[in-house]
Amino acid sequence: MEQNICPLCKRNGDHVSMTTVENQIVDHFRKRLKSAAYGFCRNPDCDIVYFNRDTDEIFFQRDLKLPVWLKNQHNPIICYCSNVTLQDIINEIVVNRTSKDLKDIMENTSAGTVGRCRSQNPSGKCCMPVLQDAVDYAIKLRDKK
Repeated sequence: MEQNICPLCKRNGDHVSMTTVENQIVDHFRKRLKSAAYGFCRNPDCDIVYFNRDTDEIFFQRDLKLPVWLKNQHNPIICYCSNVTLQDIINEIVVNRTSKDLKDIMENTSAGTVGRCRSQNPSGKCCMPVLQDAVDYAIKLRDKK
């Protein structure tokens, strides 16, 4: 289905709702939204974040309020609802050793506990899989020391 193919990188995108897009884009673009649903480009090397091929709408990383975690960020936000970054998780597990697993991270940072992912996360999805990956990454860093 071509309508969910990113117009720039030509990769298949995920579906996101207008609610997600309108909460992520800079305010002056909100009044120009024409669609009820958009594609979300997951390609880290593509600057397009949201698109709708039927209405020719394209929103780039620069059009969003916050950086998208998977778009090659240096210190990506992992949980947008609680504003927890990868470095926060590394600090908890590796540097301070105040957390040892996902449960501790959730308790100590509030990551994954707020539940406003549909509006706060640029993907419109729950951060838990990404949060678990970040915790696993930090644990591997800790165990190498």
